Amino acid sequence: MTNPSQTSGPRREESTPPVLWTWDAEAPCGRGVRGVTRVRDTAQRGLMAALDTMPARSHGTIRTAQLDILAFPYPDYVYGPVLMDAYRDDTGRIVVRTAALRHP
Repeated sequence: MTNPSQTSGPRREESTPPVLWTWDAEAPCGRGVRGVTRVRDTAQRGLMAALDTMPARSHGTIRTAQLDILAFPYPDYVYGPVLMDAYRDDTGRIVVRTAALRHP
């Protein structure tokens, strides 16, 4: 039998899940695209690419998240505040508001 104090690696309460970056883009009709990555720039590129294919008045956000593997009944994300908002105006131009810092 293994003594828990003799196991290698960090204990559960000492380990912190990695920070993830999530992006979410939604068209006025309700259809959308979502993604999760470990790299902030990848999230920004994903959001901009998604909005670029969507009609006017589409919107999107980027925020941090951590995976909670102990959530019941299935693993889930714990989301941080919104770090960036973006939307397509009526002319089709993408408008970015950084540091929006709001909770969903």
